[in-house]
Amino acid sequence: MVFFGMAGGNPPRIDLLDVMEKSQIIATGDLWDYLTSFEERQKRSKRLFDYFFNGNINLNAPTIFKLSEGKEAHDLLESGKSSGKILLV
Repeated sequence: MVFFGMAGGNPPRIDLLDVMEKSQIIATGDLWDYLTSFEERQKRSKRLFDYFFNGNINLNAPTIFKLSEGKEAHDLLESGKSSGKILLV
């Protein structure tokens, strides 16, 4: 299980006995457990931004649909053929 914040609200409750029966693991952590100083955060963020500046990471432009084209936007999303953001305007 990977939990990327609360953007979608609280996740459903998990029965830990079900998890243990399947030999699964839930590990917790937090960015601040790994980046414990200002210097470490600065070093890591510089490395990340350098990837962008040097062209090692490229971002795709968003695919934009009119709000009236919502069905087409959902079809593209569900097709698995999209990459990047899909925006309705």
